[in-house]
This record gives sequence, C-alpha cells and structure tokens, in this order.
Amino acid sequence: MTLNYLIKLAGGVLLCTLSACSDSNATPQPDPVNLPRVLVIEVDTEDLRLDRTFPGNTQGSMVTEVRSRVEGLLESRDFEEGQLVEREQMMFSVEKAPYEVELQRARSDLASAEATFNAAQRDWQRVENLFSDGAISGRERDQAQSAFELGEAELTAAQASVRDAELRFNYTDVRAPIEGVAGRERVSPGNLISEGEVLATITRLDPLYVNFSVAENDIAARYLLANTSVDGSIDDKPSARLVLQDGTTHPLEGHIDYVSRVVTSSTGSLEVRAVIPNPEMDLLPGQFVRVQLPRIDIADAIAVPQRAVVQSGSRSVVYIVDANDSIQVREVILGVRVGSRHLIEQGLAAGDRVVVEGLSMLRPGARVQAEKVDAE
Repeated sequence: MTLNYLIKLAGGVLLCTLSACSDSNATPQPDPVNLPRVLVIEVDTEDLRLDRTFPGNTQGSMVTEVRSRVEGLLESRDFEEGQLVEREQMMFSVEKAPYEVELQRARSDLASAEATFNAAQRDWQRVENLFSDGAISGRERDQAQSAFELGEAELTAAQASVRDAELRFNYTDVRAPIEGVAGRERVSPGNLISEGEVLATITRLDPLYVNFSVAENDIAARYLLANTSVDGSIDDKPSARLVLQDGTTHPLEGHIDYVSRVVTSSTGSLEVRAVIPNPEMDLLPGQFVRVQLPRIDIADAIAVPQRAVVQSGSRSVVYIVDANDSIQVREVILGVRVGSRHLIEQGLAAGDRVVVEGLSMLRPGARVQAEKVDAE
C-alpha cells in the first residue's frame, strides 16, 4: 500500500463524512406530490349588470282624517264606507239650527253697527264743516271724531262676526278634504260630537306609495344618492316596478321620488320611497311587495364565488395563493350578491389566485398545489 493510495483513501472518507453531515443539517423540502391540493380561480375584471330588488310595503299617497270643525249633534252620514269619495263631497251633517240662529244674530248686529256708523259718519261731516266755520269748539269736534272712529271699529267687528258665523254654519256640512277611499265611520249619527273630533279617514290610492330600505353600502344606494338633491328629492327619477307576492309584476311602471340623506342608525340603511300609478286601485295599502330598480351597470367589477369567502369574526377574508404557491389571507370588503357570487368592493385585483375549494385545512404561509379552474 503506497503513500499516495493512503492519502486518496483518507480524502474520500473525509469527503463522504462532510457530505453526510451537510445532508443531515439541510431543511427537508416537502415533496410536491404530498402538498395539499386546492382549486383556485384567477381573478379578472368584468362588466356586470345588476338587477336589484328590495322588500317594501305599500301605503296611501295621502291619508287624511275627516274632522268636525264645530260641535253639536251629528245628524247624518252621507257616504258609503269603503267607497271612493270626491273632494268636497258631503260626508256628514251636523245639526244646523244653533248655527243658523248664531248667524242671524250676527247679521242683526251688523245691521245695527252699520246704522250707528252711518249716523256717526254724517255727524262727523257736519261737525267738520261747522268747525271750519268756527261755529263749534275743538272739544265738540273731537267728540264727533271719536264717535265716528268708534262706529267704524264696531262695524268692522260686526262684519268679522258675520263672516265667522257664516263659516261655522257652513262647517255643519262636513265635506271630504281630498279624493280617495273612505274608511269606516268613527262616530255614528245621533251622537254629540266635539269640535275637532275625527269622524272618518280618507286614503288616496292613486298613486300609491311604496316604502323600502336600501343598505348604505349597497351599490343601489350609491346609484340613488347620485341622483338625489340635498332635500331628498330626485332630479332624474329612476323607474321602479312592483313584484307582488304571487310573483307577478304590476303592469304600470312607477318611479323613485324620495331618498333619505340620513342613515338610520339602527339598520344602517336609507329610507326610499317609490310612487306607483294605481288607477284600477288593485293595489292596497299594507301589502308586502318587492321593488325592482333599473339595472345598474358596473364597469371593471370583480366577483368571486360565495364559497370562497370566509367570515373571520367581523371580517370577510379570502385565501390567496401567491407566486411561491404559499397561502396568504386577504381581507375583502363585500358588495352585493350577484347570483352565486359576491361582488368585491376592495381587497382583490386582477390576476390574484383565490382558493375556492380545499379551504378547511389551510393556514397562512403553507405551500399548496394550486389547480386552476374556470370561474363560475
């Protein structure tokens, strides 16, 4: 055995030893075959057209209480309950006799005041002429002037009393303040009523109002507010249709006429009102309906399947596969649902790979096998 052979043998043993030591200290790399397999979609932008409907309830466009403006004995009801009444149509009659007597007394007082005033006026004209000629004193002139002014004031008061008595006499005919459907009588004829007492209610059914709420973060809220003035009125009134409980659509199209500019703190929503034509009066107050707004176009929108979104406390998150095939957690802000997908307001960009299947065992930083599938 030569010296050169021994040196080569020792070098080989040392190399093997160092190689083994190096292999024992290296971090083992996962076998790609054993990595968890997840299905992902690649996010892309698209143009969406949204149909937005909201639950609401109907109410009359005007509800007015029919009140007596005088007290007395209610003599008659002159309308059919539940039927349409016209504006100024006779509805109730209050006993007229006391008010007729009051009117006659006021007219008599007026005639007396007119006579007194005319006499005072003639006296004043004579006294003025006599005073100019120096035939009477200033005191007599002042007395005549005072009598004239007093007669004038009493005449004015008597004229006002007649007008008041005429009004009260006319108020014994209780007439409909608006056109609409009359409700049930509140007081039957034969009863004594007081001034201001409610006798019935009239509800205007054409047009009809529909009240509903839209969440402040809903795309429809932004659409509506963009057309709303500071006072809540609508500049360019969006159309609105009603879907009834049986699924049919009301044939006549209405419009949005009011959007509140104050968010209701308890619900986080805006109060909205639609006006719907109802000439056949087939819609009634108190019905539950769905209000269908015009389609809303959204350019460059991002939407992901609902199953890709995970609720983490009060946050909504999705799992992203990064360029190193590692899992990252991304918080997102959700918009409305579009079919089986969520519109994403913030948090994702085109090209992101979002996990849609295999989420249950994932943890941030873990490497995965990502298999791309088509978006829904």
